[in-house]
Amino acid sequence: MRAAIMAVLVSALTGCAFYHAMPLNDAARDKALAPVPIDRVKVAAANLEHPLVKPLVIDGNGGFSPDEIAVMAVIVSPALRALRDQRGVARAQVIQAGILPNPQLSESIDIPHGNADPSYVSAHTLGLSWDVSALLARHDEMEAARASAEAVDLQVAWEEWQVAQDSRLRAFRLLAMRAQLPLARAIEGGLEANIIALRQGLAGGHKTMVDLTGATDLLTQARKNRLTLEQSITADRLALDIALAQPVDYDIQIKPGTTFPVLPDDSRATDELLAGIENRRFDLVALALGYRSQEATLRAAVKSQFPKIGLSFSRASDTSDVKTLGGGVSIELPLFDRRQGVIAGAKATRQQLFDEYYARLAEARAQVQQILEDLTATRAQLEEATRSLPDLEQLAAAYDKAFQSHNADVLAYRDAQAALATRRMEESKLRQDVLELSVALEIATGRPLLDRTPPS
Repeated sequence: MRAAIMAVLVSALTGCAFYHAMPLNDAARDKALAPVPIDRVKVAAANLEHPLVKPLVIDGNGGFSPDEIAVMAVIVSPALRALRDQRGVARAQVIQAGILPNPQLSESIDIPHGNADPSYVSAHTLGLSWDVSALLARHDEMEAARASAEAVDLQVAWEEWQVAQDSRLRAFRLLAMRAQLPLARAIEGGLEANIIALRQGLAGGHKTMVDLTGATDLLTQARKNRLTLEQSITADRLALDIALAQPVDYDIQIKPGTTFPVLPDDSRATDELLAGIENRRFDLVALALGYRSQEATLRAAVKSQFPKIGLSFSRASDTSDVKTLGGGVSIELPLFDRRQGVIAGAKATRQQLFDEYYARLAEARAQVQQILEDLTATRAQLEEATRSLPDLEQLAAAYDKAFQSHNADVLAYRDAQAALATRRMEESKLRQDVLELSVALEIATGRPLLDRTPPS
């Protein structure tokens, strides 16, 4: 019998996992922080399988488009690598939920002692017992674990899309801000030249201190705007470096590569974008799966009220060498613990998820409506700024011609140039706002809306 027990123990140990060290050392750091080779990224981008981020052929010639950067971020982002590890945890919970409790095997021996009767022998007892009550809630626990794992998969996919959209948005923003920076510098340079001219006019008695003070205030504001723009460029560049797992001094080259269709602004567009939003936004679908998991958890908690039942079988012999076979049933008496706290906690958690789901749904609907209204207002401002540009260009050209022929004051000439540069910056900023709102609309609706076709 001991041989049988040892065989069982050896068989069980052969299926055990073993510990392997995973230290946080210099070698691990260098390997984890090493940039992924671009050739591997290109292969992964062309074969990407994702419900929202589509595969893309990356050529890299002349830089990377915002769409290419978005796909690259999904593939190499260190933050997403850590997030994807949650899938392993969720799958382990599914495995654990399907495992039944082990039976218990016991053996005991009683050796006669202090007795001279030679007919007495050693007594043996061999027992086998198993808690069958685990079968009651097993189905519900497995369903809860599977739903939770599906929710984690969707939540990871949603976060991957969020990272892709954030990187894409930063790429668009960098394109716009890098185009605005020369205009900001030109405005600052023109105002600096104005200060010099005003000082000369003040010395000759043609200008007043009020004129100089006003120009100085404008220059201070222009310099502040330029510095803010440079800081924003640096911040977005660093954020992209982190998302793309690149060194912080890496300056990614970005090229335009996306055109945007004009979304209709009427009520039908709102109805179309809101229709089925709870089935398109993966965060909402993940919440619904989380709710389903909690429903199963509550059912398992209710079933766990049933008294625990244990079955046991035994084979024994006493010191008189009388052999017996026996069996038994043990039933828990639920006099005090009837799982009241577990059931109450499961119910409260289910109610919390129920309310959170509908609160998130209402927030998503309101967010879509707000973005559409902001898009309408921003497009109107962009049209007005674009419409006024030709007049300012003609005015600046006229002052330039007059200045070259010495028929215009240098301050008036520079003011016209500054007004034109300022309006161009306003137009560029408004175009940037439209792009950002369009990407925000994609995120809020949970589906790609913008055209990914490069302009011809």
